[in-house]
Amino acid sequence: MAATLRLSGEMVKIILHSNLQAQAIQNVGLIRRHLNSELTTALRPFYFAVHPDLFGQHPDQRQTNENSLKLLSAHLEALYQQSYRNDEAEVLKFYVRESAATEKRDMFKLVQIRMDRSTRDPKKFIEDLLESCNLSTDYIKSVKSMPPAKPQQSLANRPSYDYYYSTDFSAFETQFRNEATSARPVLSIWMEENAAKARQRAKETSAMEAEIDKLKNVLVRDLQLRDARYECGWNIEHYRGCLKSLQRLTQTHGTVLETLRNRVVVFAPFTGISLEGHVMLFTGDVQNNWIDFIKNIPQHDAYLNVVPVYEQTLSQVLRNIQIGRRKFMPKQQARGYANHLMKVTTSLNDYLSKQLYPKNWPQTLKEFTIVVESEAGPLMVSPTGQFITPATCPGTILVDFISQNMKLARERMAKYETDKHIEQQLIEESITRLKLQSLTKDDAVTPDKMITALRDLRLCQPQHFVHIKLHISHYYSVLTDGIVCIPWDFMQK
Repeated sequence: MAATLRLSGEMVKIILHSNLQAQAIQNVGLIRRHLNSELTTALRPFYFAVHPDLFGQHPDQRQTNENSLKLLSAHLEALYQQSYRNDEAEVLKFYVRESAATEKRDMFKLVQIRMDRSTRDPKKFIEDLLESCNLSTDYIKSVKSMPPAKPQQSLANRPSYDYYYSTDFSAFETQFRNEATSARPVLSIWMEENAAKARQRAKETSAMEAEIDKLKNVLVRDLQLRDARYECGWNIEHYRGCLKSLQRLTQTHGTVLETLRNRVVVFAPFTGISLEGHVMLFTGDVQNNWIDFIKNIPQHDAYLNVVPVYEQTLSQVLRNIQIGRRKFMPKQQARGYANHLMKVTTSLNDYLSKQLYPKNWPQTLKEFTIVVESEAGPLMVSPTGQFITPATCPGTILVDFISQNMKLARERMAKYETDKHIEQQLIEESITRLKLQSLTKDDAVTPDKMITALRDLRLCQPQHFVHIKLHISHYYSVLTDGIVCIPWDFMQK
């Protein structure tokens, strides 16, 4: 069992640092077919945004993305072969990070993409896919549409320019990596070509954001909310639609909506009460479902009220260890989280009914932090030094894991404390020197990688970065809202 735990921890380390190793991806068994090199290149930003290996600590989101990538692969094959079913179009669901801002790293957006079989051109479908995720479509628009193979054609008779498929996903990863290195532009040249475009897109988006802010402020005032937020999907037009829907409900169900007074309302991937006490309204629900839930908010609040009690109980059982609250984790309903806490507490009590904690344990574990995830979560030490445990982990295994990894947890806590201060100092320096409007990063870009990127940015001339929203990621792209993405290792060979 110890060997298994060490292997799991190493795999999680790979996941968290976004080293998308071919073997790990082959085990995932996702996209088994791929398009020609041009369309593969166009999919690169999408691939990095939704790849399951970037959601190692979030099993629900990871599983959703895995399943959707399989469906996406099958749909692209159907587009090529013209082998369409007669049933209704399915909807692909992908989770992406809501924002790169530190305070929103535990927030996710659910992007829903309709596999409309009336769109039979793979290029057009991929273009729509990128637009749904707020990713640049400039490259895909430059690719010529190529006719799909006729249904009766065999693989051997397909023209050389047609799309081709492979059953080995590691081959896809090899091609992906080769293209990423061979086609990597020089940052200064790329910025010179794209800076003006980014500023124009940011200007166009700002008008829409101003309209949304106005709608939100009116709604907050009328319902006496603390705030209204959007944490589901990239399209800000959809946010505007959600605000208008709730605004219409104020005219027909004003009395019911009084329950929302002094609450934060979040348009989200699920309906429920979050651990922060926010009212989460699923953007895919009809207004009647929203009303039914809002009527029952007091019942859901009951679970929220017991969460601190369950956290305190677990802390006391585990020698006053600190209980982490959803750092780098998705939003979750209070009811589910309370059940997870109870399961871990019960497992530890079962352990203590048979034996004591190891003699080499300190009298208190208050210097450490434990985070309880869902049943399918990993057992690991996070890059910040937190112990992460699934709710179903047996007490014996959890105690053994903590015993073996106290030193590692201390080392990672210390390194994180040092790196985050260096990182923040370099971020402030870069914003000032380059005159950036903002500077953010992907969650998968760990502090050490961010430090590398920021130090390399010192060598760049500032003229192309003025008033740019810069995002450190794993690819080059100008998003539809004007955010400029560059890879953290843009200077590395």
